[in-house]
Amino acid sequence: MNLTSPTPPRRPARLIALEEHFLHAGVAATYDEVDRALLSPSRVPGLDELGDARIQSMDEAGITMQVLSHTKPGVQDMTDGRLAVSLACAANDYLAEAVALHPDRFAGFATLATPEPAEAARELERSVRQLGFKGAMINGHTRGAYLDQQRFWPIFEAAEALDVPIYLHPANPHPAVYEAYYKDYPSLGYAPWGYAVETGTHVLRLILSGVFDRYPRLRMIIGHMGELLPFALWRADGRLTPKYPQLKKSVREYFLDHFSVTTAGVFSTPELMCTASIVGFDNMLFSVDYPFESNVAASSWFESLPIADTDRAKLAHLNAERILKL
Repeated sequence: MNLTSPTPPRRPARLIALEEHFLHAGVAATYDEVDRALLSPSRVPGLDELGDARIQSMDEAGITMQVLSHTKPGVQDMTDGRLAVSLACAANDYLAEAVALHPDRFAGFATLATPEPAEAARELERSVRQLGFKGAMINGHTRGAYLDQQRFWPIFEAAEALDVPIYLHPANPHPAVYEAYYKDYPSLGYAPWGYAVETGTHVLRLILSGVFDRYPRLRMIIGHMGELLPFALWRADGRLTPKYPQLKKSVREYFLDHFSVTTAGVFSTPELMCTASIVGFDNMLFSVDYPFESNVAASSWFESLPIADTDRAKLAHLNAERILKL
């Protein structure tokens, strides 16, 4: 009997992670007691650190670069628009300092004060042109208002003009949805299920709103292996596209043409293979969701994937380099 050694894990030359979070103290000070407890350093170690400890964790996992973004809810739930604008600027300046200290290890997504869309668009331009950020992350709805409302579209206009993507991240479910669906099973409303339903619905609202006809070069990113949409796209397309004849393309075409998908928080080979069969490896990017998920667990899973080395390179760094101009 011939025994052969198993093939060792294959580590790509460069590994870029796109949905990696931090917490700015000034923004955190505005959070309610529940969010402060959920995001405390004792509960989520590493969230408030943008230096040596974070880089050590990256090194242990073979991660070359993190694209950093402020954790939810950021400044989007604030009722004081002027304060939201001020704190978004402060969070972006804080992140820019960390990126400047470690430009080969960190890049940034801007925090935007969506309660003030015109100011958010200006801050996106400042963050890209002056701070060198690669786009922005928006944490879902703004106090129950979704981005398909045209008052938010100056943000998309700016993103298209700057040629940078918007990463649409989950938010807590709309309060009315939470009350109807999740109040009896609170954990169901968040990362296990509710976040994906919330974000997937948000994506479909954007598609049906016509925003991608208005801004045909707009690029967006979503995480968590597509927030259930790759698995539901056939039915959504077949039932929705005929009902919106004013749109220039089908629901499926908008999704495939305008959205890239990351692996953040989902380290499962069957889910990856199913997602890749829908969106293609050219539209997928590696992510961890650090520090809510383990860098080592994510990279170990990624290295063991039974995929071609050409596809591994796309996931690891080539797509990120192209989309974010890294």
